Amino acid sequence: MFALLFALFIFASILVQPLWLKYFLAVVAFVSFFNALPELAFDKLISVMYLTLVILAFLLPSPIPVFAAGGYYLYITPVSWPEESPEMLQAILGGVVINMILYSLLAFYFRNLKKENVANASLNAKLNEAFQQLEHMAYYDMLTGLPNRQSLMKHIDMAIVQKKPQAVLFLDLDQFKHVNDMMGHGAGDQLLRDVAGHLRQFAPPSCFVARYAGDEFVLLCSYGRKEEISDLAERLVRSFQNPFHIGHKHIYTTTSIGISLFPEDAEEGETLIQYADKTMYSIKRGDKNGYRFFSDIKNEELLRQVRLANDIRSAITKNEMSIHYQPLVDLETGEIRGVEALLRWTHSEMGPIAPSHFIPLAEQNGAIVELGEWVLEEACSQVKRWHEAGVSRLALAVNLSIRQFKSLNFSSKVVNILEKTNFDPALLELEVTESMMQSLEESVPILNELKSHGIKISIDDFGTGYSSLSVLGQLPLDYLKIDRSFTKELTGAASSASIVKLIVDIGHSMNLQVICEGIETKQEVEALLQFGCEFGQGYYFHRPSPPNEIERLLDLKHLHNTKV
Repeated sequence: MFALLFALFIFASILVQPLWLKYFLAVVAFVSFFNALPELAFDKLISVMYLTLVILAFLLPSPIPVFAAGGYYLYITPVSWPEESPEMLQAILGGVVINMILYSLLAFYFRNLKKENVANASLNAKLNEAFQQLEHMAYYDMLTGLPNRQSLMKHIDMAIVQKKPQAVLFLDLDQFKHVNDMMGHGAGDQLLRDVAGHLRQFAPPSCFVARYAGDEFVLLCSYGRKEEISDLAERLVRSFQNPFHIGHKHIYTTTSIGISLFPEDAEEGETLIQYADKTMYSIKRGDKNGYRFFSDIKNEELLRQVRLANDIRSAITKNEMSIHYQPLVDLETGEIRGVEALLRWTHSEMGPIAPSHFIPLAEQNGAIVELGEWVLEEACSQVKRWHEAGVSRLALAVNLSIRQFKSLNFSSKVVNILEKTNFDPALLELEVTESMMQSLEESVPILNELKSHGIKISIDDFGTGYSSLSVLGQLPLDYLKIDRSFTKELTGAASSASIVKLIVDIGHSMNLQVICEGIETKQEVEALLQFGCEFGQGYYFHRPSPPNEIERLLDLKHLHNTKV
């Protein structure tokens, strides 16, 4: 009867969860067991004792019941079996003591191991959650919640693989800057969120909606007939006639939409985006508030591109090329520590040509190599004159193109220009992009050779390319330059500011000084100073200007209160 009660209560104590009930049932079970113990034959005593010690050790989270049972065995054994020899009893009691300690230690170890496994499982869950958040940040815009540019390009590539006709509708809000200027960036952010919500509701199920950058959005839509896209674009333009409500005010905005088609216009995602973007700007240069297909401007644009490509080689000899300089400012002191040389082209008939138009053309036809050498020599000569005029430690930053960087004897050409202009190599900063660094076997030797002459190297537009940190860590860099697209979001959502701070921290962890482009407000300067960013440039300090204007500016000691 006592043995049966022991079995029932011990299994009950194993199954129940409350700790106090577990202990209570175990006590009842072992009281029953101890009452049955004197009836056992001596030859069964040893195995029974060891079995009960194991059950107690692993059943209960405390070693005290094990020691209590062991103590009881030490007492009851010589009392209940006096006829056994002292040597036998001594051996049994010694075994009880040793196993009591051993089982308690093993149970303690396994319980801690279980706790560690639970802790590890919790940590792994948190890490998985963090990775999911990082993945979400990588593919979704933090302000609007829409898929971002990376997600859009991935989606376009998937659609192209499926060979289904796709339309890229590139939207830009007209006069969005006025909202920021008149009502503040908070109102601008709210307008962007409202526009994102409007596009989500408006877009058909077959359309993928993304925020591209700033006030630019993209709809990627599958279609059967071109007229379907025309109808969609027309309805979309009309839908912006209704005002958005921000606070207690009605905000009216219109949109300009450029459209490119796959496979009719292009078969690559980047090209489709570029064509739709170009088409959108052709509308903004006109009456705005409308839509247009790339095919409508294709022939006109193609003829213009061909002429520009032909004229670019003779632009230097015709004195159409010039160099503007934009100050690079120490954010802590406000002093100008250097200037960046920026190429400008004023065509004799077409007027000013944007660098975003003629630089890609020069890259394609190879003229960029000659242009790059001309810019470097002219800029070194100009800044050298400023050194001799009294601004002795003014640094010069010059952008490199990928074709120029990979041209024959590039390093030797740079050194020859420095010797020809008598320019201090330590004051020259050559800016390379992440995309230029994809082939380390080619890039690192060139950079090391430049560094051996004392030239500084800056990674430009950081965060917009595809280089991993492990790749950047192998490059002999001095500066990390944050792209202006991150600066635009700096004073908006807290998550955007966190990304900028993360980039600054990455730069410092790699022993690089950090430069931020595109600074336009005092609030951006203050935020960057808090993050530890050392240098900056942008319209808040000064726009890119010709040499005579920079000469007047260099007479000033600092620029914190100078905005042009």
